[in-house]
Amino acid sequence: MTLQQKKMRLSSIYLRHKPRAAQNVNKVPFYEVMPLELKNRVSGGTVKTLEDKCLYEMTLLFGCWKKGDFEDGTCNNEVKNLYECYNKYMKSAAVNKELQRIEVPAPNAKNLTSKQITYLLRMYPTI
Repeated sequence: MTLQQKKMRLSSIYLRHKPRAAQNVNKVPFYEVMPLELKNRVSGGTVKTLEDKCLYEMTLLFGCWKKGDFEDGTCNNEVKNLYECYNKYMKSAAVNKELQRIEVPAPNAKNLTSKQITYLLRMYPTI
């Protein structure tokens, strides 16, 4: 008996009861463990990204310091760019923090916080 014939014989033994056939719905009843509805609240935190945190300017400054043997006066332009970026970041962080406190979402807002989504879900609960 060849190897292929042995494989066919074994597969016919294994597939005798049709294990891959679709199951009857009445044999496997559905038991609802939890209610199939959304809750009226959302738990979530802030999404932290690294793109606005002046990493590019910082790497340029470190590269300049490495080229100039860490002397103070050689990288004034890069230091100035880093401070400008840091000030922009702090202003935008303050604005974002203020927006996080607002619970009522603005009309046509694209980015909603978890508090704002919870507010909308409580206004329009699921049925």
